[in-house]
Order: sequence, then C-alpha cells, then structure tokens
Amino acid sequence: MIATLNHDRCRLIGRHVMSEGARDKVAKALYDAVVEGLAFGPRDLARAEDREWIRGSIAVPLLEATDAALEVLAWSMSRALERAPDGLLERYVGSHHLEDLGFE
Repeated sequence: MIATLNHDRCRLIGRHVMSEGARDKVAKALYDAVVEGLAFGPRDLARAEDREWIRGSIAVPLLEATDAALEVLAWSMSRALERAPDGLLERYVGSHHLEDLGFE
C-alpha cells in the first residue's frame, strides 16, 4: 500500500514537472546547447544542405534527451518531497486533489 501511495505521489509530481510548457522549455534549452556546441551556422558550414541535415538530425536526440531530463527531474523532485519536513508532501498532494477530479 505504501509503495502504491508513493507511486501515485510520484505520478502527481511528474504531471506537474513534465507539462507541455516544461517540455518546450527544456527542448529549447537543449536545442540552444546543441547549436552552440556544434556551431553550424553559415560561417561554420558553408553548404546550406549540411546545416539543414544537422538541424533535421538533432530532432530525435532532442526529444529523447528532453524526455529523459524531465523523467529524472520528476523522480528527483519526488524523492526530495518525500524527505520534506512536517508533512509538506501531503499538503502538496492535498492541494492538487481537485485537479485529479478534472477541476483546475
């Protein structure tokens, strides 16, 4: 029963941490890191075909890295909140119970 309760809490926290808005922000940050790291502007790669190929080829790795980053973040936040003092996790979960019923 305790494992199920912890799993449910983890899912709740995951839903908040892994929102579409968060996914977009993390993907943008990772894209910026790749662009800066690979430097594939016109000065770096003269052929437009080369630049386009790189842009196209990073789509799948970006999605995979974004998903992995958000999953690790949600898990880490869940673990941190489990160690929070004075029932903070229970208060957090309780404050979002209406969202589970479809209300926001």
